[in-house]
Formats: sequence, C-alpha cells, structure tokens
Amino acid sequence: MRTVHLADNYLVVSHTTGGKGVEEFNVLDVRCQHNGLEICEHRRWLPVGCAWTFDCCGDTMAVGGEDGRVGVWDLKTGAKSLAFDGHTSEIKCVSFPDAETIISGATDGSLIVWDVPSGTRRHTLEEPCGTAYLKPITSLKSHDNLLVSGIGRGIVQIWDLNNGHSRGLQEGHDGCVVVSEFNADRSLLATGATGGEVKIWNVNSGACIASCLGHTRVVNQLTTDPDDAGLLISASADGWIRTWKWDTGASVHTFWAGDSSAGRNAICGVVWTKDLMITGAVNGLLRAWDRQTHQVRFDLRERQGEVYKFAAKGGLLAVVVWLENGKHLVELYNISELDHERSRFVNKNEDLSGSSLVMNLNLQNLVIAK
Repeated sequence: MRTVHLADNYLVVSHTTGGKGVEEFNVLDVRCQHNGLEICEHRRWLPVGCAWTFDCCGDTMAVGGEDGRVGVWDLKTGAKSLAFDGHTSEIKCVSFPDAETIISGATDGSLIVWDVPSGTRRHTLEEPCGTAYLKPITSLKSHDNLLVSGIGRGIVQIWDLNNGHSRGLQEGHDGCVVVSEFNADRSLLATGATGGEVKIWNVNSGACIASCLGHTRVVNQLTTDPDDAGLLISASADGWIRTWKWDTGASVHTFWAGDSSAGRNAICGVVWTKDLMITGAVNGLLRAWDRQTHQVRFDLRERQGEVYKFAAKGGLLAVVVWLENGKHLVELYNISELDHERSRFVNKNEDLSGSSLVMNLNLQNLVIAK
C-alpha cells in the first residue's frame, strides 16, 4: 500500500500489486451508500502503471510515474485526460495546488511547473543535476504564489510561481526535508526532516530563525495550531507532539501520544475537530483527546494492526491499517459529529450505523472487485 488521499468527493487508494511495482488506483465515491463493492457503479479502478506519488485538485488527480511522466486523470469518469512528458528520471513528488497548475519533482533534481489548460510546461525551476539521487526532490509545499521544495542533503528552496524565480535557498538540516508549513501570513516557513529537527525560516530574508530540537525521529506533520496562529505544532515518529512559538521557535508544550507498552510510538497523523484532537498511530489506535486537557476521551477503533497512512479532509478521515496476517484495511470515518459523542467507538463486524466508521474495506476485496 503506497498511500491514501481524500479528494473533494472521492477516496483514492494506491497500492502495488504482483511485487513488480505496478501501481493500481482504486477510487471510491465517499457519497456512495452501496454496501457491496461488486455492485457499486461509483467505484473506479485506474490502470496508472508504475507510480510513486499523486495529488488531487477537486475531482482531478495528477500522478507522477517512474517513467518521468505526469498523468492527469478524471476521478469521476476514470479516464486519463492529459499527460506531461519532461522529466528524465522517476518522479517522487507531485503537487496539484489549483486547477491550472501541477508541479512535479524528480530524483534527478528536476522541478517543473505545468500549465493544465494548455497542456504545456510553464516553468522549469530546476534542470536535472546529472546524477540521479544526488539532489532528489524530497517534498513539495505550495501556498498561493509560493512553492517550497525539499531537496536531498537537507536543502530547502523557496520559489515564486508567478515568474519561476528562486526566492532563496536554505541549508542546515542534517536529514532530508520531508514536510513544510507556512505560518498564517506566509512570512515564516517551518521545515521538518528525517532526523527529527524542525527549523523556522524567514521567507523574505532566508535567515534561519530557530532550530527546534526535541524530536528524535522523522517529523511526519507540521501544522499551525488551530487555536493560536502564533504557535506551530509538530508530530513525529517518536510519539511526541510538540508546540513551538512561530516567531522564536521556543518550546511551549510537549504531549506524549505514543504507546510505550506496545513499543510502537510513531504518530502518522493528527487532525482536529472543535473540541478534540485525533491521532493515528502505528499501535493501531485512532485516539480522540480533549484539546484543552489532553486527556483521552475515547478511541475510534480498537487496537488492531498498525495505522500507517492517514488523510483528512473536511469532516472525513481516511486511514490504512496493516494487519498481522499481511492484509490491509481502508477505513473511512466521519469525524464531523464527534464533538457530540461520549461513547467509545470500536471497529467490529456489526452494524456501525450512527458511529463514526462509515467505510471499512479489505484491500483484497478492492482488488477482486475490479
């Protein structure tokens, strides 16, 4: 299983089949009320080929392939509508920030901005460096006209998407940059690396304001605190969720969300409702915490397998669970009404109407149903 993504109306699950790196994409309409996949006309199977990464905008998906091509797919019809050809090595990162723009980065360091309406290349931000994996693109993050690219060997570069010019290059991370986040007014940028370090940069000057130390493993998520725009939240595979001041990098709060008893601490994702913070972890739990007291309120699923892929959009949360028998589950939760719940939700083979679990699919059934 590669990843899971929530588009506006669709749940997209990508997975490798046959041990040959061939990617299959299953697309499920989240509005569908059918119980059986075999009779559901709202499900699509897309023969994408060998691919590593994808992103969605509305009901359209951009997929970066191992052949260096970017394919554009209509999630509603399942048809491939467009293809961009320009990279000379496999694509590792794709961003689809708006209906007119796709950005792709490859293992050879090439970084290209594509114009969707015309089907042409808009900007070549970086040419291939000549040697694959020397300076690969490791992450992409865009906000309005700004793009942040994480580059191998701990480099961060900021771009102006209006003209394709670099706004500056920052070095300092020991590991690869895997996540980034702008503050509310886009004057500051936070980056997180594989070694656990979080850095905060001044976007205009390029200066490093702070190195936020504390995490010991890869940083999986960076988010502005939904209660205070002056605070930055980081979640890591070390099991800790930490809060920092955006302007100084000073530590404000530390919160342990791991599981020492099970020895499985990695936090793969965090999402907030009005009153709750929900964490997904490799210990198999989806846990709802009180946002004010940080006390456990209830679990959305019992301790089963490992939650290792996590995606949230609107009032929905999708996770992929790896089970001990080697199978995978794809679960979709409606978290929009959780603030009103007080009971403990569990995932069992019974009628779950009225609870938060609205879709529970075995990956094997997804494949067979195609």
